[in-house]
Amino acid sequence: GNMSLVLFLSGLVLLFGDVNGHGNMVWPPTWFDKQGHIGMKKGEACNGGVVLEDGRVAPSCMWFNNYTFIEGPETLEDSMKTYLNRPYGVDPFAKHPWRSPGAAHIFSPCGVAGGNPWGCPINDLRHGPCPGGGYSYGPYAEYYKFPGVLTTTWKRGSVVEAAWSIMANHGGGYSYRLCKLPPSGNKKSLTEQCFQKIPLKFASENQWIQYGNDKSTRITFKANYTTVGTTPKGSQWAKNPIPACNTVDGGFLQLDHDCHTGTQFPPPAPGLEGYGDNIFDPIDSNLQFSIG
Repeated sequence: GNMSLVLFLSGLVLLFGDVNGHGNMVWPPTWFDKQGHIGMKKGEACNGGVVLEDGRVAPSCMWFNNYTFIEGPETLEDSMKTYLNRPYGVDPFAKHPWRSPGAAHIFSPCGVAGGNPWGCPINDLRHGPCPGGGYSYGPYAEYYKFPGVLTTTWKRGSVVEAAWSIMANHGGGYSYRLCKLPPSGNKKSLTEQCFQKIPLKFASENQWIQYGNDKSTRITFKANYTTVGTTPKGSQWAKNPIPACNTVDGGFLQLDHDCHTGTQFPPPAPGLEGYGDNIFDPIDSNLQFSIG
């Protein structure tokens, strides 16, 4: 019989950046991409989304979970880590979600507009922008009625392509999961527990980047996957293949997009490195490609 499934990209996490930052899934078209108008268009990953009832803008890349941490020890292998700086001998990223993929508490499996549904910090009653990016008291995506949502149909057991894009390179990694939508179409039943029941496996040992919809621009390279230390146990996690600059801010505070001090780890191909939009150029990211 027919079954409606919702695909979830897990793992894009806020570290540094401003309201223009972050990253998001771009293919297949998401709820935030009205009629699939944006898709994989070059440099437009953040240009979907909606204007909320209170007038605040909620672009595609601003539906996320902010200020989430792991409670126990990190479980990610060292080779899968993407920020390696230790200022004053302290690891500032030890409790960030990608250090134990899938284990951190999140507010919503589908994202929250502004990333901070209960204030910043939590229980602060002020509605406004939050330090480090985002804003408070935005709606949960699974409770919001998005206009012009496209439904993508896949044959069960088939090999399909999915892609995401970076606006600001916070490192980390990602996985893909499915959750069955009930016949009623009630999105409120989409929970993190549901998505954790159906983690997907990557079909190839390779990853790729692509500029816009032109497949002739695709650059393919070997992926870095792991099943060690992931939640649910044994699920696959992919390392973000694009290294940020080798500074604790990843290049966010630089005057330009070049990594003058090197990169956090070797780039998969020449030029595939950097932070993206930075504090001096918050609009024009140098990472204008999709990652598949």
